[in-house]
This record gives sequence, C-alpha cells and structure tokens, in this order.
Amino acid sequence: MNPKIDKELVAVDISKHSLEVKSHSMKQTYTNDSQGIAELLETLGSMEHPLVIYEATGGYERLLQDALSSADIAQQMVPPSRVRAFAQSEGIKAKTDPIDAAVILRFAEEKRFRPYRPRSAEHQELIGLMNRRAQLTSFLTQEKTRVQNSRQSILPLIEEMILIIESQIQKTEMAIRAVIRRHAKLKEAYNALIEIKGVGEVTVWSVLAYLAEITELKRNQLVALVGVAPFNKDSGTINKRRSIQGGRSKVRKALYMAAQSAAVWNPVVRPYVQGLRDRGKPYKCAMVAAMRKLIIHMQSLLKNSKISIA
Repeated sequence: MNPKIDKELVAVDISKHSLEVKSHSMKQTYTNDSQGIAELLETLGSMEHPLVIYEATGGYERLLQDALSSADIAQQMVPPSRVRAFAQSEGIKAKTDPIDAAVILRFAEEKRFRPYRPRSAEHQELIGLMNRRAQLTSFLTQEKTRVQNSRQSILPLIEEMILIIESQIQKTEMAIRAVIRRHAKLKEAYNALIEIKGVGEVTVWSVLAYLAEITELKRNQLVALVGVAPFNKDSGTINKRRSIQGGRSKVRKALYMAAQSAAVWNPVVRPYVQGLRDRGKPYKCAMVAAMRKLIIHMQSLLKNSKISIA
C-alpha cells in the first residue's frame, strides 16, 4: 500500500445483488443486502483506518452508504465516468466485477480522495424529493410535447395525464417546503438565499439539495463544481474560445433560470450583464458570467451569516 496514504483503501464494485470488495489485504464478494453488508462491516471493523471507495450506481449504493454512515466508517463515492476514463487511460478494456473493483482501487490510490461526509437524514430526504420533482417535470414536458403531435382521439388521455402529473408536482413541492420548514439549518439557509433578487424557490431548493458544501469550498472550486468556470482550449498557437463543461447540471440549470431573471430585476447583476452585452459579449456568455456572480454571492451571503447547510 502507498505509505503516504494513512487510511487503508477498500474498493467496492456495486451491482444489484453483490458487492465485489478489494483492498491490498483482502479480496471478497458479499451480497448486496443487510446480511452481506453486516459481514462486510465486520471485516472493515478489523482494519485500523478503512476508507471505502465506490461508484455511484443510481441507487444500488444506498444500503451500503447508510450502513457505513451508521458505523462511522469513512467513505467516498466517485463518478463512474471518471473511473471508466481512468481505466481507458490505463489500457484496461475488459470489464468484470473483480476487474472493476481493482480499477476503483487503483483510481483511488492515484487521486488521493478525502473521506466523504454523509448527508443528514433531512438532507437526503430533500435530495430524494428534488430528484422526484425533476422526474415529474421531465415527464410533464414530454406529455405536453405529445399534445402537439398526437391524434385527436387520444388527446383527452394525454390531457388527463398532464393534470395528474401537475398534481404530483404540487404535492412534491409542498413536501419540499415542509422538509425545509422542519429543519433549522435548511430553513435558515433558505430564508437567506430567497432574499436575493431574481433567485426563486427552485433555485434555492437546488442549491440546498445538490450543493450542500457551498460554504466549505474556495471560489474557484465552487464555480468549477457548479460548471460555470470557463476552461481554456489552447494548443500551440491555436487559441479556441473558452467554454464551460461538467459540473452539477441540476444546480447549473436552476442558476441559468435565476440569471435570466436577475439580469432584469437584480440591481447588481442587471448593470453587470448590460456592461458585458455593451462590450459585445454574446448573450449566453453574459448569462454564464451572471450565473457565476450569483453563486459566488450566495456563498458569500451564507459565509458572512455563518450559515452552514452540510
């Protein structure tokens, strides 16, 4: 094991029914259920300082995540795309659970991850409700599109479904407001952020749910994490236009809507955007700059008020 790492890295490749576990001292397969995870926790308990690394799997990781949190065992969830890109850079083309576990372990050793701090129960509840709202709004958009190109005979069915989805969205939003009201940290942060001109409920909800570490990051880290930091694309004498990429799309999407509103109503953002436009900057470029200004302002507001979401 790399002597510079003070924790023993334990890589877990998660599937629906199994957990493929690998470290420098052990290699084992467990079932992805309460019994298998209990056995894994017993093994981890015999290690001095385990740090469990696993990929996001769209939900199959939640049982393990909750168990590690309850047992106070350090953990870190990583994006599958980064692990896969690492595997390709290493020339690893085969893909099996044992191979994937080994790749995750090598990836973790190279990247030197810090332990992830699990979110509180109320924060996880908020994330779940926001995810559900996103699913419903996407479904609503699809149904409204179908109204435009469907036969007249099925329009009543589509319109009925639209009413059902809209009702579900309203109920979900009521549940989101209830979660925020019940929990002091979320409520305090919400009350501070909602006062910013141009920033509406959905934007604040998105920041609370998907950007809980907002006050723990440096400015450059924050804008890169959100995905509003322009990156250079230069090579030799070629200087291409900088563009944004990556980041947390759900926060970025909400910020874009807020920036459009702030460009009209916010007394600070409006002249800032107008100045950019007067200098010939494209509209979207000005909006990205406004998004960046808004998220940094949100961070400063929370920091100055000593409000922490995480």
